[in-house]
Amino acid sequence: MAVPTITGSSAVMSVCSSSSASAPPTRSIDTRMCFPKKQGKVKKRVVWGIEVAEELQWKGWQLGQEITKNLVLKNLSFKIQKMKYRPPKTKFFFTVVPQPILLSPGITLTLPIIFRPLEEKEYKDQLWFEKEEGTFCVDLRATLPCHNLICPPSLQLPMCALGDMAEAWFSLDNVGDLPTFFTWEFSGPFQMLPATGLLEPGQTCQIKVTFQPLMAVIYEVQATCWYGENSKQKSSIQLQATAKCAQLLVSIKQKRPEDQDVEGFQKVLHFGSVAVGCTAKRQIRLYNPLMVSAPFKIEVAPDMLTKDQAFSCPTTSGIVPPGEKKYVSVFFHPDTLDVRTMDYLSIIPSGCAAQTLLKVVGFCRGPAVSLQHYCIDFNWVNLGERSEQPLWIENKSDCTAHFQFAIDCQESVFSISPTFGTLVGKARVTLHCAFQPTHPIIYFRRVACLIHHQDPLFLDLIGTCHSDSTKPAILRPQHLSWYRTHLARGLTLYPPDILGLMLSEKKLVQDENGALMIPMEDLEDMPALQYPPIPPMTEYFLDGTSDLAIFPPPVSIEPVEVDFGACPGPEDPNPVPVCLMNHTKGKVTVVWTRRSNCPFWVTPETCDVPPLKSMAMRLHFQPPHPNCLYIVELEAFAVYKVLQSFSNIEVDCTVCPSWNLTLRARGHSYASGLEHHVPQYSLDVPKLFPAVSPSEPSYRSLLLTNRGSMLLTFNLAPKSSSDISLRPTSGLVAPGAHQIFLVSTYPKGNSWKQHIFYLQFNFSPQYLKEVSMQSREEPLQLKLDTHKTVFFKPTQVGCCSASLFTFRNPSRLPLEFEWRVSQQHRKILAVQPARGLIQPSENLTLTWTFSPLEETKYLFRVGVWVWEAGLPPDTKPPTTTHYMIRLVGMGISSSLSVKEKELDFGNVMVNSQQSRLLVLLNEGNCTLHYHLFLEQCSPEGISNDPLALQLDRTEGKMPPRSQDTICLTACPKHRFQYSWTISYSLLSHRDNTVGEKQELCRVFLTAVYPLLSILDACSMGSAQGITRKHLWHLFSLDTFNSYLARDPTPWELTYKVPTRHSTNQIPPVFTPLKLDFNFGAAPIEAPPSVVLLALKNSGGVPLHWAFLFPSDQQIDLELWAERAEFDYAELHQMRVQDNGIFSISPKAGSLNPGQEQVVELKYSHLFIGTDRLPVLFKVSHGREILLNFIGVTVKQEQKYVYFTSTSHQFIPVPIGDTLPPRQIYELYNSGSVPVTYEIQTDVLSQVQEKNFNHPIFCCLNPQGEIQPGTTAQVLWIFSPLEAKTYTADVPIHILGWDSATICFQGVGYDPHVMGDTAPFHNISGDNSSIHSKLMVPGQNVFLSQSHISLGNIPVQSKCRRLLFLNNLSKNETIVFVWQLKSLDFGKVSVSPMKGKVAPEEMIPFVVTLEASVHASFYSIDLVCKVYQQALLEQYRKDLQEWEDESVRQEAEFTITDRTVKRRAYCTACEPVRRYKTLPPIKKQQTLNRPASWNLKIPKEETSWPCPQPPSPGTLCLGLTARAHATDYFLANFFSDFHRYFLHRELPKRKCAREELEASEKESPDTWVPVSKRGKQLLVDCLTSIIRGLLEDKTFHEAVDQSLVEQMPYFCQFWNEQSARFMAQSSSLHIVPGLSPSSSSWEDREGKEQEEDKWTLGEKEGGDEEKKGKEEEELEGEEEEMKEEEEMGKEKLEAEAVTEEQEEKLTWAGTEPGSQESLKWQWQQQLKVMVKEEQEQDQKEAISRLPAFANLQEALLENMIQNILVEASRGEVVLTSRPRVITLPPLSFPRIVAPDLLPTASLGPQQTETSRLVAPPPTDSSRTPAPSRYDFLP
Repeated sequence: MAVPTITGSSAVMSVCSSSSASAPPTRSIDTRMCFPKKQGKVKKRVVWGIEVAEELQWKGWQLGQEITKNLVLKNLSFKIQKMKYRPPKTKFFFTVVPQPILLSPGITLTLPIIFRPLEEKEYKDQLWFEKEEGTFCVDLRATLPCHNLICPPSLQLPMCALGDMAEAWFSLDNVGDLPTFFTWEFSGPFQMLPATGLLEPGQTCQIKVTFQPLMAVIYEVQATCWYGENSKQKSSIQLQATAKCAQLLVSIKQKRPEDQDVEGFQKVLHFGSVAVGCTAKRQIRLYNPLMVSAPFKIEVAPDMLTKDQAFSCPTTSGIVPPGEKKYVSVFFHPDTLDVRTMDYLSIIPSGCAAQTLLKVVGFCRGPAVSLQHYCIDFNWVNLGERSEQPLWIENKSDCTAHFQFAIDCQESVFSISPTFGTLVGKARVTLHCAFQPTHPIIYFRRVACLIHHQDPLFLDLIGTCHSDSTKPAILRPQHLSWYRTHLARGLTLYPPDILGLMLSEKKLVQDENGALMIPMEDLEDMPALQYPPIPPMTEYFLDGTSDLAIFPPPVSIEPVEVDFGACPGPEDPNPVPVCLMNHTKGKVTVVWTRRSNCPFWVTPETCDVPPLKSMAMRLHFQPPHPNCLYIVELEAFAVYKVLQSFSNIEVDCTVCPSWNLTLRARGHSYASGLEHHVPQYSLDVPKLFPAVSPSEPSYRSLLLTNRGSMLLTFNLAPKSSSDISLRPTSGLVAPGAHQIFLVSTYPKGNSWKQHIFYLQFNFSPQYLKEVSMQSREEPLQLKLDTHKTVFFKPTQVGCCSASLFTFRNPSRLPLEFEWRVSQQHRKILAVQPARGLIQPSENLTLTWTFSPLEETKYLFRVGVWVWEAGLPPDTKPPTTTHYMIRLVGMGISSSLSVKEKELDFGNVMVNSQQSRLLVLLNEGNCTLHYHLFLEQCSPEGISNDPLALQLDRTEGKMPPRSQDTICLTACPKHRFQYSWTISYSLLSHRDNTVGEKQELCRVFLTAVYPLLSILDACSMGSAQGITRKHLWHLFSLDTFNSYLARDPTPWELTYKVPTRHSTNQIPPVFTPLKLDFNFGAAPIEAPPSVVLLALKNSGGVPLHWAFLFPSDQQIDLELWAERAEFDYAELHQMRVQDNGIFSISPKAGSLNPGQEQVVELKYSHLFIGTDRLPVLFKVSHGREILLNFIGVTVKQEQKYVYFTSTSHQFIPVPIGDTLPPRQIYELYNSGSVPVTYEIQTDVLSQVQEKNFNHPIFCCLNPQGEIQPGTTAQVLWIFSPLEAKTYTADVPIHILGWDSATICFQGVGYDPHVMGDTAPFHNISGDNSSIHSKLMVPGQNVFLSQSHISLGNIPVQSKCRRLLFLNNLSKNETIVFVWQLKSLDFGKVSVSPMKGKVAPEEMIPFVVTLEASVHASFYSIDLVCKVYQQALLEQYRKDLQEWEDESVRQEAEFTITDRTVKRRAYCTACEPVRRYKTLPPIKKQQTLNRPASWNLKIPKEETSWPCPQPPSPGTLCLGLTARAHATDYFLANFFSDFHRYFLHRELPKRKCAREELEASEKESPDTWVPVSKRGKQLLVDCLTSIIRGLLEDKTFHEAVDQSLVEQMPYFCQFWNEQSARFMAQSSSLHIVPGLSPSSSSWEDREGKEQEEDKWTLGEKEGGDEEKKGKEEEELEGEEEEMKEEEEMGKEKLEAEAVTEEQEEKLTWAGTEPGSQESLKWQWQQQLKVMVKEEQEQDQKEAISRLPAFANLQEALLENMIQNILVEASRGEVVLTSRPRVITLPPLSFPRIVAPDLLPTASLGPQQTETSRLVAPPPTDSSRTPAPSRYDFLP
């Protein structure tokens, strides 16, 4: 066996093979896969304790050599083994001379065997060993060298996923004798290594099989290894592998509320808000639910820039093992502030599995740094003093913030400590701000606080310095607000004095804030300007030091930055000129702030600059130390001259703050050639500029950190790109400090542009840092999907369909879009959303809705306009881009249909639920949106109740050519015939309109209650004598069935199923229905009275029924809770239950619709008296009926006639009926002795006198005797005169017992008044039990019907029914015998009366009722006794033995001589008796008799009791009918009259048997008496002879020939009448007489009955006489028919002879002539017509004969019985379609009219032939044909 392994992506499994159990070696393929195989051991076996080799094999032999091999025999048993052996048969193998071998336990014997070959071929032989246990052999075989490679027959590789690889190993063994070269032939997707190779003998090669499937199917490939000479030999292996599509379920680990992880929808992974520069990590879960490994790949959206990817997934590929999970990490590292970043990850399993698109979203948040105050007012300070104020800076974000104030605190009057720092998340740091002025002026400086990854903050520092001589105006924060307002209004270029003058001259006014403004009339109703909100970045970069500025600077200085370069000394460098320009219209004073030890300073330090003039200054540099770096920011303040004294200010709002001027100077004192110290720093540089709107600047912040211990200087190298701005351009970074840069650029062009600038550190060109950043102007573009074309599915006119369209924003800016559909197409086409916002890198899916208005094809072109998002609502976008797409749709018409137009729930139980599926079909080509409507059609009266039918949904959508299922749930509350109509209308989702309602289907439901009915009842045991009709009344089964057919009351449904609910001995009753089940009466210790009830589920739903005794309804209580005292009723009820007087089997059951079940009710006669027991009959979810079980037990030898009730109702009889029917009143003798009844008819005479002396009631048999356990039928005739009710209280006396008075009632009605509503007779249970099969429990035999109801029949009719007796046993043959009772009127017969039924077979039998001439009712119970044939045979055998023994004992006697002593003799010498003498037949003496008995009773010898016949089973067949007078039947049932056959008895003639008996009586001495056996022998012989003659064709021909012979010697017996009769009968087609069906059945079963003759203790004489009478009647009928046929034949022959003679004379005496020939033809035609008319009259006369009618009836009965029997056996299919067979044309010519035939050609013989061929005309209207219903069972 080869076990596969998985490598690569799958888990490694252990490796083993058939030849090697080690793992595959790890060396190269050529060396590692081939290795010598161990020599196989000789296979041995153990035979009867001897261990011996199975085979000896010779290999590598050569001719002329003898090769010897040893055969080793070892005794493994514990006894000495003795054996012999026979030498090999051939001469090529031989051994030592055979001799016996004795092997002791554990001893080994070596037997040498020599092989001597003579030619090169294979040799085979055997060496046989013989032992006591048997023989065994050892095969001897010599083989030639050959090529032989073997491999496993099959190799099962593990399941593998598409895109994965599985591998397995198996061994290829060279078991041949020659080196063998092999080559593998295989097909994909399998690969085998090595594919070729060479194997030495005994060598094994490990073959590696790899499996890389391309399709998910089951692969079965046969790989063939070719080897041997010319590679003609092969060895095959079946490679089996299964490939599956990998499947991965993607989910999010540790879900957040904003995540979306719903199957079937877009999965979204939210990272939330992540601090800039930080990295967030989330994990996704990959679950592999299959049993194969799932390789996968993870890809990022391909069109994203790699440099701008904020999301990353290190795991780009991997494998998920079967049934395991794998977690994949996704990282988010944002670097762009306040941007919602979005990206897409594709998880792609290998193979054809669908990929999962994961949307990842994250937001980048930066630091949130804020200051406590944005303006610090130092108020006024005296010159030389210092003022400090605290200020805290806070980071409200949780990310780290780096800040730095852009001020050189050492060279400024203002200082902030610390100037830079780092704020962790949620931290606050207190700063110390100081003000130390150097000149008495107004000081104001706006200091920028640079923050990494945040816009800068601005801090306003103001203060005023007073000296003793100079008191300038004090600057306050309100002045700054007024100043910014004046700056926007252009008033800051005017000095305060001029502004005060203009204000006084009303050229300026003050607004509500106190700021100055130009009067409104001068502004031409334009509102006054306010200081605009300026972005911090814009304010920082456009501060007036560059070419661009927000507001023109009042005072400027050039240059703003001076580089002195290297100044190693000793001479000071030349000063650098600086130009100071005054752009105002007032004189300004400029004051420079200088530190005493600063190497840079400006001269003059203080100067006044006239309006609109410039001033030249000089910047000096004097490095104090060599080899040092110097960078400073010099500070100067310019202020209006008039503000030097506060007295010059008249209006406070004209005070203007000072302007701050900065000058950056740098230089170093390193000597040339001296290396500057190496800078150690880190620079945080982003790669891209943020996306901005077109023509807008883009800003970035950089962070430079000094990682060294020395100062670090930086400056922007001149060769940097000119399209970026860097602030600050130079500076000094202390050790451990950091410097924040702000970079700005204006992106241009849609392509990425690279910006490169260089930072030089420590004034050394070798320390140059290249910084590269990219920017672009974000294009207004969208990436549209589906090639700018949208196709709609075919759409229903009036409805709508949707199609998805996806587009993407490839830019980094959010864009707004708008789809513009023309006005004329807006009713047809719509899009959602039509306008919206799409985020950067987002895929947005739109829904296009197409609503066609007509059946045509539509083509649209729609455009989408795109512009930058974020514009004000009413602002027109400066730049837009639009795209056009093409939309194609088609409008068609379609409709819904259903699979079933009529959905029928069938029968559903009330208050239950049932569901059915309604299958909707959309056979069109468009999707339909539908709405279903449910309307109830019937019943209409129930309107308040909710609908009994509910739909699980009423709206839905169906794709084209599809089907949908709607679950219909029905829960009816009432018993009705429900019907509903389901309609539908098509919906339009665009305008929510509902189309026209159309009918879809109809639903029908029949709400029913469980319906149970009693089909039949049968009594057994002591109640066997009760007739079926009487039993039906005793149990009130008609009323019981009527109760069951009604609806249950709500009170009955208190407990829907049988439940223990009561604690009383007599449980409460929840039903008003009560009935008596009366078992009648029987003597004590009699067999139990058993009643079988056939229950049938007549409804349409399954039901459960139960008989509940009172104990079955009681709750089991503890002993302490039970009552100790009981009343008489409870005690009686407990006695009945404890003794099991009434028992039911089974007590409960379930029945499916139409199913039947037999319940056995048993009443045991244990106690004398009347027993009662209330039994609740419960149908689950249905009716409850309280049944009072009643039974009476009487004493032995007591007379007891059981009267069912004190009244009896006769069947209604119409008035005026001359022949009223005979009616039956039954009396049942329940006692054990015969009783005699006597009915007093005096009361009847009184009723007769009152009714005009008309006998209203007439009793036909008022006296009679009733045998024990039988029923007597009292015949009554009720003949009313008027349409009223007649009553008579008639006493019935039971001699020797009590009497009873029965009230007989009869109703007379007028049939002319009542018409069709006249109540005719309906026998109880007739209709319900016609097709029931009452199977007695424990019996395997049953009748196909347990009751026959003939209904209304005419008198003298003969009705037959065909039934079947079925034997369900598989191995028992059943013998049956019918027992018939004699009737007072009419006759009932069964054919066959007895017979046997083979196992699992059925036999038919016919029940015949011959009604009498009197109108009467028939109620007959036929009993069939069934026996087991095996028991009968055993009984006959035992009986025969008993009779033989009885005869022997009668002839045998014993002589006893008491005087002679018994002689002792040896028992060994006693002769052996073959059989043991049976004991004498005696009466067995009772044991332990009293001594007194010996005196009175003589001694009797022990007798052998006579065997008793086996107890038979009983089958009951009920037969009911009502016979009407013929005229009454024709008047009321005329349409049914033709269905019945009126049997008329033929006059009885004495048969041969009677004549023989009469002759015997007359002459008794003439004949010798003959035994019965002799008579039977004679009858059998004659029967065989007659049957042989009837079948002998030669005899038939001789008889026919004798009939046509002339009788010349007996012409004296001829007369005219007999000749005519013979002639007439010869023209008829006489059918030979057939015996009735009863005789045919008896003949058919004759042999079987003869074999099974047995004696049942009954008289056979009566049966034989009855059978003899029937045979005599049949023989009489046959003889009469034969006589009639003979008479007819004689007449026809005589007429034929006369006609022939006349024709001969006519032809001889006339001459040919036209007139005479015509006259002759007329005469001939007239004769033919007369003859045909006579023949027709004769046929009609014959058809009216009773014998002919009986024969016809017997023939039809036999035919129909044969057909039905064959159909029941499956030989004929009555329902098959008839096949029409076209017969070939007749060989003889058609009959031509006599007048057209040539006269000469017509001879007498030909004329007779033509007459016989022509069919005789018949008149079917005169004789009605018998109906087939007369013979159906």
